Amino acid sequence: MLLLVATAAGWVYQRISDRRDLVRTPPPGQLVEIGTHRLHIWCTGMGSPAVILDSGLGDTSFGWGYVQPEVAKFTQVCSYDRAGQGYSDAGPSPRTSAQIAKEVDELLRRSSIVSPVIAVGASIGGLNMRFLASQYPDRVAGLVLVDASHEDQGFQMPPYASLVPIAGQVGIMRLLGVSLGRDPQLEAPAVRDFERATAFRTVRYQSMYEEVTHIPESATQVRSTRRELSIPVTVVTAGRGTNEQWRTLQRDQASLSKRSCQTVAERSGHVIAIRQPEIVTKAIRATFEAARSGSTPNCG
Repeated sequence: MLLLVATAAGWVYQRISDRRDLVRTPPPGQLVEIGTHRLHIWCTGMGSPAVILDSGLGDTSFGWGYVQPEVAKFTQVCSYDRAGQGYSDAGPSPRTSAQIAKEVDELLRRSSIVSPVIAVGASIGGLNMRFLASQYPDRVAGLVLVDASHEDQGFQMPPYASLVPIAGQVGIMRLLGVSLGRDPQLEAPAVRDFERATAFRTVRYQSMYEEVTHIPESATQVRSTRRELSIPVTVVTAGRGTNEQWRTLQRDQASLSKRSCQTVAERSGHVIAIRQPEIVTKAIRATFEAARSGSTPNCG
């Protein structure tokens, strides 16, 4: 009986806290209805082609807080939250790259963003944007992969991962201060409040678990749809904390297009958009200019 009471109390505490956080700190962008749920997208700047930013596992649109303002100086740039992350609603299962790319396609259509766009994907977001570029070619004018996951890197499910959504639902993760994301203090000052407001949302933990569970399926989808691209591709690779296998897979991604180049963020680990955002901005600009001119990006 005590366990049931504690569980019910935790469930109520979690939902009240979710609602309180969202009321206190509304989203900076807009919630766009895409048919089955709403996705949060935040667009700044003006110009074409526009840029769409997809984050890594557990990250939100606010992970681009140092990059987006700089890109907005030369074109329109939109960061968005995948379903269940940030301010977005939970989305349908399975949370694979194919499903996510389908939702991005619909989001771009309903947001009235002029296509094609420069698609930017960090870490696992790279799988999603590669699938988008292969299967929705009319949507993508250029591709930037920021230390992006590769379909052949292999994956092992973290221990006890299945307990995370349960702990999230009954408030345990919130009470322990475990968001499974970055410390908001590492984000750009302008977005820290938004990161804090969405760090412990109930749907976030379930969505993260869904994405992790389906990484092997996402990798298979990306592998089966891989083809040579005609668009400019820029690969940004971390210079720290990598091994030869990772560097080989990163070079392989640079072979996706004959119009490609690769650059290394020598002073950064995996999260380059935080540690060396200027490298990411430069890569986006190079791809943007190559898409406009029909040339190959310059990573020099």
